[in-house]
Amino acid sequence: MSRVARFHADRTNQKLYFARLSCQQAEQTEHVQQAQAHREAAVFHLQGAVLAFLQELVRYYRLNDPAPTLKSIETLMAEKGQVSPEVTVMQQLSKQGFIAELKRAYRFCQYAPEPTAPEPEDETSSNLIIKVTQTPQAWLPDTAILREWHRDLTQLIDGFRNEMVEF
Repeated sequence: MSRVARFHADRTNQKLYFARLSCQQAEQTEHVQQAQAHREAAVFHLQGAVLAFLQELVRYYRLNDPAPTLKSIETLMAEKGQVSPEVTVMQQLSKQGFIAELKRAYRFCQYAPEPTAPEPEDETSSNLIIKVTQTPQAWLPDTAILREWHRDLTQLIDGFRNEMVEF
């Protein structure tokens, strides 16, 4: 049995594939709202890939954790007197790195960002004109960034899988 099949990597691979498809669809559509829907779907699938990989780690390390997080895996590994190098790297990236940016985008996809208060235009003589047009998707990463996150996450997971050995 292959290592990928053994640790149930198929769901992680599916989520990465779905994210790639969503990026392709976002690039191919010219309708703004459809493109936004595809970009948001890519964010959800990338976040899902992170969560699916955490499940892979739980299975690999033979931990009992039905809803793993980086913290819960770290705690369970510490109880066994072990450290997961994958969790250490992912924790660093979730503080400063593409995983942190992905988590931020994921939060914004779930909850509407706080609207900024309209401000008067400085260049008007009376300062009575208020700028009310704002880009509602300014927080949503474009497809180039999504593709970069996809590539980075795929490389990270592939690297971790190549290093996983039986213990």
